[in-house]
Amino acid sequence: MAAQGPLPLDLAITRHLQALIPAPSPWIEGLSSTAAWPLIVVSALVAAIFAASLAGLRGAAGTLAGIGLAMAAERGLRMLIFVPRPDPALVDVAKASASSGLPSTFAIFYGAAAAALVLVSMGRRGPEAQIVRWSAVALLVAGCLGRVAAGGHWTSQVVASAALGALASLAAMYLFRVTR
Repeated sequence: MAAQGPLPLDLAITRHLQALIPAPSPWIEGLSSTAAWPLIVVSALVAAIFAASLAGLRGAAGTLAGIGLAMAAERGLRMLIFVPRPDPALVDVAKASASSGLPSTFAIFYGAAAAALVLVSMGRRGPEAQIVRWSAVALLVAGCLGRVAAGGHWTSQVVASAALGALASLAAMYLFRVTR
């Protein structure tokens, strides 16, 4: 926040990613849209269904509560802070936006959803738990890399946002006694 610009390595990471992934890649926009209205509701329900299949109704409730807590934190932070997104003069930007780059709505949502699914699948063996766990992590990583490659956020912004989302899910799972 204090720097109001890229942190060390942010610029280099973004440029390296953009050398591998073009900023206007259609898959980035498609995946990003799953964390925007109205698809965010569908995405949250899908995460809750997978959580319910692994940990019952308590797992589903904890997942939805974690996502809700993360999104409430995202809205609150947006009212309190403003940190600029990547500058088109420095890196390619697929879609310019004047909104704050921190927190990242995508990263905080997927950080919360992935953390919830990892927590409900921990200690469980079998293909369903493995597929859910690794798919959640893969979607989070791919989406965050995509957001950085598209010039939507700096790496430091998506990492901080995903961590905040994961923390919200951890708190919710603890409150719902899904995890200790």
